[in-house]
Amino acid sequence: MKIVAINGSPTGIQGATGKVLAALIEGAQEEGAEVKLFELGAGTVKPCISCHTCQKEGHCVIEDDLQPIQKAMRESDGIVFGSPNYIDDVSAQLKALLDRCFSMFHCQTLNGKYGASVVTSGGPNYQRIEQYLLEKIGTIGCWKVGSMVAAGGLIHDPEFAPEIEEEARELGRNLARAIATRATYPDQVDARNDCFEVMRWLVESQKEEWPFEYQYWQEHWKDSVIKPE
Repeated sequence: MKIVAINGSPTGIQGATGKVLAALIEGAQEEGAEVKLFELGAGTVKPCISCHTCQKEGHCVIEDDLQPIQKAMRESDGIVFGSPNYIDDVSAQLKALLDRCFSMFHCQTLNGKYGASVVTSGGPNYQRIEQYLLEKIGTIGCWKVGSMVAAGGLIHDPEFAPEIEEEARELGRNLARAIATRATYPDQVDARNDCFEVMRWLVESQKEEWPFEYQYWQEHWKDSVIKPE
């Protein structure tokens, strides 16, 4: 089992998001998963420039840390997105990664894999970010295993940190177990089918402008439909 965890916090593993992800990774490893952590804090994934080369030719013209991250995501069984709450949104670092991966969303590259998300927040208004990350996990093709929020800065408080870390470990365990058992989630099937068909229509309607994406669909998903196992 291979899991890719992506920390969108500029403060790295020592920050709140990093601490929660570290506990999640421990839980996944307890269940036998191999976890690779990518830190985006140095800003080494630059913003998208909307050149559309990824859709036309299948690669990005910007050479930075995106390429090894995308390769690891494609080779993984599960992904985890982690971000702090910055002005009611994900961090700029994580948003840059998601924007640069938009052809992976169109191609449903991670279809059938599993995902989870972690949000940290200094205050109580975090629902929008938690929902956003779970939606992105779903729209890139993954089963949504779960999410958690560590709010109020309590991950740094010795009184509350153990409970938060244990919640994160359990989320990691659940993600690894879902991968191991090839779990399906019947309540997600309709939404995943809808997204799958929207992406199929979008790529087919733009097949002249996006030849790589159209060819990818022909090779991987032609006549495919998501159904509960």
